Amino acid sequence: MVAQRRDAEAELNLPPGFRFHPTDEELVAHYLCARAAGRGPPVPIIAEVDLYRFDPWDLPERALFGRREWYFFTPRDRKYPNGSRPNRAAGTGYWKATGADKPVHHAGRTLGIKKALVFYHGKPPRGVKTEWIMHEYRLADAGAKKPGNGSLRLDDWVLCRLYNKKNEWEKMQQQKGKAMESEASLSHSHSHSDTRTPESEIDDDTFPVLGLLPDFDDMGPAPALAPAPAGAVLPKEEVQDFVNLGGDDWLAGINLDYLQMPGDADFFNNMLGSPMGPPKPEQDGGFLLF
Repeated sequence: MVAQRRDAEAELNLPPGFRFHPTDEELVAHYLCARAAGRGPPVPIIAEVDLYRFDPWDLPERALFGRREWYFFTPRDRKYPNGSRPNRAAGTGYWKATGADKPVHHAGRTLGIKKALVFYHGKPPRGVKTEWIMHEYRLADAGAKKPGNGSLRLDDWVLCRLYNKKNEWEKMQQQKGKAMESEASLSHSHSHSDTRTPESEIDDDTFPVLGLLPDFDDMGPAPALAPAPAGAVLPKEEVQDFVNLGGDDWLAGINLDYLQMPGDADFFNNMLGSPMGPPKPEQDGGFLLF
């Protein structure tokens, strides 16, 4: 990952509304001529990159500034040791000239030449045309330099302005920024999310609804209650437990408070322990008889 580059244009502290947007003449006369002569340009705002080593979409991150167009100083090599044609291979493709060369005039004379090129992905002649465009500026007298000692260097410096015809790179950067913001927001929300169990995951079996109660007939006989000591008073909770665990219908009409009376506990325990089970009550004049 390429480190975030500095914004050389912002460092110039230009007044509001001013931008680095030079004309062709200004680029050649004040920047390219100075660099070719070994002098520093008016402001250090143009990066020096071997442009032909990279694909065009990798170059914006190596520029010193720019969002829709980027400027570079770059050397040019010969295609053949004894020729004057430049080597246009670059990255995974090549640059192909389009249109006629245009002279750049300054002080009444032709100072430079402007050439337009389009990047093709792949190998010639079957390369795929892209939307990446480059304007290459070279000095007019650079072609008079003859090759010597078998060197492949054609020009020490040319100046290039790079841009994408449909601004796809800028759109891609905006989408990347939105994706990073979305990911950061999602990560932040997860780190501060509620850790409670969703209601949809709560086991409702703890509170069975009516009609889904367990069948006590399949649970076997109810456990017998231990006999209470003579004269003891049975707690109402124990009697109620017996009823809840499947006691026979003969307890349905008994008042639990009646069984809490002293002396009745022995009677009740004797009936529970009887092998014949509790007797069936008979009614006589509204009284229960055992």
